[in-house]
Amino acid sequence: MAPSEVVNDVDVNMEEEDEDEKMQQKLINEEYKVWKKNSPFLYSMILSTALEWPTLTTQWFPDVKDVPDKNYTTHRLLLGTHTAEGKPNYLQIADVEVPKPVKPSARDYDEDRGEIGGHGNLGGSGEPHVIKMTITQKIDHPGEVNKARYQPQNPDIIATLAVDGRVLIFDRTKHSLQPTGTPNPQLECIGHTQEGFGLDWSPDKPGWLATGSEDNTVMVWDLNSYSGTDKKVRPWRKYTHHSHVVNDVQYNPITPSWIGTVSDDVTMQVIDIRTADSTKAAAVARDGHSDAINAIAWNPKVNYLVATASADKTIGIWDLRNLKAGKIHTLEGHNDAVTSLAWNPIDHAILGSGSYDRRIILWDISLIGDEQTPEEAEDGPPELLFMHGGHTNHLADFSWNKNIPWLVCSAAEDNLLQIWQPTKSIISPPNQEMEMNEMGSADGTSIP
Repeated sequence: MAPSEVVNDVDVNMEEEDEDEKMQQKLINEEYKVWKKNSPFLYSMILSTALEWPTLTTQWFPDVKDVPDKNYTTHRLLLGTHTAEGKPNYLQIADVEVPKPVKPSARDYDEDRGEIGGHGNLGGSGEPHVIKMTITQKIDHPGEVNKARYQPQNPDIIATLAVDGRVLIFDRTKHSLQPTGTPNPQLECIGHTQEGFGLDWSPDKPGWLATGSEDNTVMVWDLNSYSGTDKKVRPWRKYTHHSHVVNDVQYNPITPSWIGTVSDDVTMQVIDIRTADSTKAAAVARDGHSDAINAIAWNPKVNYLVATASADKTIGIWDLRNLKAGKIHTLEGHNDAVTSLAWNPIDHAILGSGSYDRRIILWDISLIGDEQTPEEAEDGPPELLFMHGGHTNHLADFSWNKNIPWLVCSAAEDNLLQIWQPTKSIISPPNQEMEMNEMGSADGTSIP
């Protein structure tokens, strides 16, 4: 083939790709218009705001402040940045003013601000309820923040995953509200040789955390062991039970000696830190997915119930007591890789999932197996409770608020941050409680 023919073929392929991208973007825009039109009927309140830079991570802090004589409460959010090359990055904390509940109506949607709130009587002002967010602290960070999570026993202590493989520990009270231009973490956990996205603090042992990395390892760290002067902390234990990239790790909230880990090797494994062998897991789940497993989430109420999210577009529900039997259920509803998972901290039958398909789906696993009419089945399985379609790019992370039921913060890769709460008419009926007791005791201390 002549060089000119090669060039012509390349040009044709690029034109076809450009046309496909245009068609895809047109479809996304049309879907967004439909979502925006229906938003006043789907949500109790919503804020859609563009950050200066995208954040790959988001987490509600556990505190809430009731402001006297105001019609809102103040909450805090943990965020990061993913800036352009050569631009500084920050660990960020934001204050969010969330209005106290009022009944919304269709006229409450503000087209320009992308917000919904009720026009109730606000002490006679008649102004609309809206959610307002302000970045209150920026802490210098070396490169983008892959993930950030606060220590549950002391939320001022924050761990981050850096792009060079380090796990950095910040005490936010020892940093000014504005950046100084030089990253200065309190501690640096040194051990991973590549970057990672798996990070979780121990729910019962202050100063302990687990991380997973693209170097195929899981590290468990004991920050209480630090006694030096150079800020360096070495891992308490290095686990090599996975054969490929480790995408996520999570402590079991009821049996904290168990840490669940998931990987590109298409396994979900559970290590028991009471066992000295760091080369193999105490329990392994295989053949549940056909592609990489990206996220794991233990149920907050049942210690052997665990969910996994996969690049195969599905979510697996597992019973740790009988992994050999495979998944006990598969959740299907996403159209692309599922990348994030989190159980509702208040209603433990509700699971949220975020995907590259730009959607967050809320699932009610107490509805699995419910009968449906043919018309209902067209909208999805009975356990598919709600689909958030407000994002126009890949989901990066989402977080449930622990103080306001069903309030969610979600972040996408296009700078967009949304704070939203489905309307009660959608999430209240049917009011079914998952029969946890029928599945057995949650007090197990060993893995079968």
